[in-house]
Amino acid sequence: MRLRMQWTVPFALLLLALLFFAGTPPAAAGCTPEGARESVCNGRVPATTFSVPRLRPGSILTGTTYGWIEDYARFSAAPDPDAPYSRYAAAGFFYGPVKATATDDEGNDWYRVWGHWLPAHYYHVVDSTHFAGVNVHYRPRRPFGWVLTPFRLRPEPAAPAPEDAPELQRYDFVQIYGVAHGRDGALWYDVGDGRWVRYHALALTQWREQPGDVGEDAYWVDVDLTQQTFTAYEGDRMVYAGLISSGLPRWPTRVGLFRVWSRHETTRMSGGVLGDDYYYIAEVPHTLYFDGEIALHGAYWHDDFGRPKSHGCVNMPPRAAEWVYYWSENAPGDLRVWVHYSSRSDVQP
Repeated sequence: MRLRMQWTVPFALLLLALLFFAGTPPAAAGCTPEGARESVCNGRVPATTFSVPRLRPGSILTGTTYGWIEDYARFSAAPDPDAPYSRYAAAGFFYGPVKATATDDEGNDWYRVWGHWLPAHYYHVVDSTHFAGVNVHYRPRRPFGWVLTPFRLRPEPAAPAPEDAPELQRYDFVQIYGVAHGRDGALWYDVGDGRWVRYHALALTQWREQPGDVGEDAYWVDVDLTQQTFTAYEGDRMVYAGLISSGLPRWPTRVGLFRVWSRHETTRMSGGVLGDDYYYIAEVPHTLYFDGEIALHGAYWHDDFGRPKSHGCVNMPPRAAEWVYYWSENAPGDLRVWVHYSSRSDVQP
């Protein structure tokens, strides 16, 4: 009996230790120092509740070169200076992907864009955003979001920034632990351990109940025009979140509860008035029309998510739009889209 006890106690202690460490969530790399509350993560996210989505295998975004086309650019029928002109760009907002490249006998580079050949000096490559939003694996315990503009952390609301205060960078991930009004009359948010950020520097989201007209198991997307965020749900379960760019004041995105009525892996978008706001964008990725010609879609032509930017559509980071597009294929019915404004004071830890 004594021999059995000598082995049983150490074995039990070892088993408890293994269970303890197996059940301990992994530390979030790049977040706050050890012992501090989970908060700012320097562009990364805590691995237990959130994760950054991986690019879909075989994604149309992989290896694609996107760019903008200068006003009055002339396209040719072949990659040859002597080839006849086949298209003219006029003036406007012109984008499209490169489908092929060539070099002529004189050493000039050409791109095949919009089905025609374009001298390379008319075409300017754009780098797509690295931002993709986050997968959400469990209901978040508190509001969360992203930094919109660099901001030095403050020891209390509206306090001056100490000289050695860390500076948050655009798209850094944050969670909210407290909210208060500062002496400047503005809302301030505690992003962990009494470190405060003014409201204008953040775009935030939090769990919301589904609208009454959305079915219990329906797939739906919450589009918050105030915060410029979107959140995807399966019933009452949050599964994804990120930033958007909705319509500018001249072309506001209409509020309401909608159904997606048309889906396109890529589509062409054009509109506006020549000489004013005309645009022609080829192969807009992962487009979900929900309000007439207004859609959720990937926007490869800018990296200004978290601020209004569009002609009324809901611009999404390309990887986020791709995720929503394929996720919503599994919806038990049409994907619902709830577009609304919110009050910043609604954000409560």
